[in-house]
Amino acid sequence: MARRFIVDNKDIKYFSKEENIMEIKGKEVKHIQVLRYNNDDMIIVNEYVCKIIKMHSNYIELEIISNAKKQGEPNVNLTLFVALLKGDKMDLVIQKSVELGVKSIVPFISCNTIVRLDEKSKIKKKEKLQIIANEACKQCGRTDTVEIKDILTFDDVIKNIKSKYDINIFAYENEHNKYSFNETMNYVKKKEYKNIAVFIGPEGGFKVEEANQLKEFENTKCISLGTRILRAETAVINVISIIMYELDI
Repeated sequence: MARRFIVDNKDIKYFSKEENIMEIKGKEVKHIQVLRYNNDDMIIVNEYVCKIIKMHSNYIELEIISNAKKQGEPNVNLTLFVALLKGDKMDLVIQKSVELGVKSIVPFISCNTIVRLDEKSKIKKKEKLQIIANEACKQCGRTDTVEIKDILTFDDVIKNIKSKYDINIFAYENEHNKYSFNETMNYVKKKEYKNIAVFIGPEGGFKVEEANQLKEFENTKCISLGTRILRAETAVINVISIIMYELDI
């Protein structure tokens, strides 16, 4: 099977549809060159199987041969809302979320978030996390891409989720109904929901006021992950694993 490369849409230039010719530039060009690909070699660029027409120093001409066979794409549209975590914990969250089947990831900053970024740093952070997501897609054989959304404030999260998802699954350490996750998954399966949002807070957890804002939505189900307090990165893996086990069939 041809090797897959993920190229940002802004780095792709399409020519005549009849000829199915396109040019790519950007970081993946250097990657392809380092791997010593030559003219007439086959590669996969995003969703297309392509033949290399000509290698140039800073771009590559390609002929689109066909659509790539879909592989590893989830059957449920799962969006992860996760507070920014310090150090390399966020990198781990992105990588494992992609491997487990999340479709998009929305990082946010809440009251107890340790990481604080200015607008310029937010852009750089998003770009770094997108690279990690792309690499994880390639590593686990997914033929779709996982989009890292803009880093939001918690207030912006609240403004943007109203009526957007079939259900919001909110993992909250102060939720004491130990059966709630099982009940929630049974409810989701009964309703055949496919557009789901999951909310995981920062190292210090959500403030009560923030939790109450999320709970106010009629489609929010607050769940417990048991009597043990999990690290944020562990909670992400736990919740996504269970949801995808139950729904991604």
